[in-house]
Amino acid sequence: MSDIVTQAVFLSHLAATLYMTGLIWLIQRVSYPLMAAVGVAESGEYERLHCLRISWVVGLPMLVEGITALILLWFCPPWFPMWGFWLGAALLFGIAASTHFLQVPCHNKLAVGFDQAVHRRLVKTNWIRTILWTLRACLVLGMLLNILSISGFPRSGNFSNLTADSTMANLKIGDRAPDFTAKTSAGDTVRLADYIGKKGLVLFFYPKDGTAVCTKEACAFRDSYMQFVDAGAEVIGISSDSDESHVGFAKQNRLTFPLISDSDGALRKLFAVPKTLGIIPGRVTYVIDKDGIVRQIYSAMMASDEHVKQALAALGQ
Repeated sequence: MSDIVTQAVFLSHLAATLYMTGLIWLIQRVSYPLMAAVGVAESGEYERLHCLRISWVVGLPMLVEGITALILLWFCPPWFPMWGFWLGAALLFGIAASTHFLQVPCHNKLAVGFDQAVHRRLVKTNWIRTILWTLRACLVLGMLLNILSISGFPRSGNFSNLTADSTMANLKIGDRAPDFTAKTSAGDTVRLADYIGKKGLVLFFYPKDGTAVCTKEACAFRDSYMQFVDAGAEVIGISSDSDESHVGFAKQNRLTFPLISDSDGALRKLFAVPKTLGIIPGRVTYVIDKDGIVRQIYSAMMASDEHVKQALAALGQ
């Protein structure tokens, strides 16, 4: 799924869920209680019109929410754990079940004539949907906060890990790679200048340690590491995570290459790494030959294995 599609799906899902959450609270606290104030003679017609008109209000948002929830569950974007997408789908299933088995039968009975016991049951059981939609709103807002937390915004006073010679507004294949000096999580110093004339360099920028796609990508580079060595290149992973996070991530996945903590976002800025949704750090791989020339730039948020294939192809493997 492309970055543009990911952006559209998540924003649509966020909007639909928040809309439905606000609407269900309005129905629970205003619309349903006021049904009791309608005269017995008019209650059947009122119920019929209520169901007809509310369908136009909730139909499209519920459809959008359901479809986008399934898309997110299928692709599981890297900016939130997989369990979150499963939980979101489960909450939607609960809402659908409550609607079909509890609220719809009450509405059908009230359409025949007002019954106080049925009305009380409708108001009482609708709390199930109200609570489930509120939990969904909390979940999607949590996704948004998690996106913000991994966005790589600069942290003031933390620029000691990187010094750069220049800032590039745009970087293209065939350009000379910007020189930089950085510290790996193991404490070693990495300078692009040290590789010039000796070996190539593969830099892969990824959003966050431990997320599903990032872990898959890092492990793919690990499994193909000797192919990169044979091609005369070193592999380095870069994200905004702390050195401590990198150490744990590398140990857990037995990574054979160094990781750099770009906590202030300076390296991303230097290499002009774009952001998805305007805030999620992009997943971009740069292949630099031993002359310091950029030979490949591959950007894709979800195609983790393809980053390795594209990098090897650029190195003639």
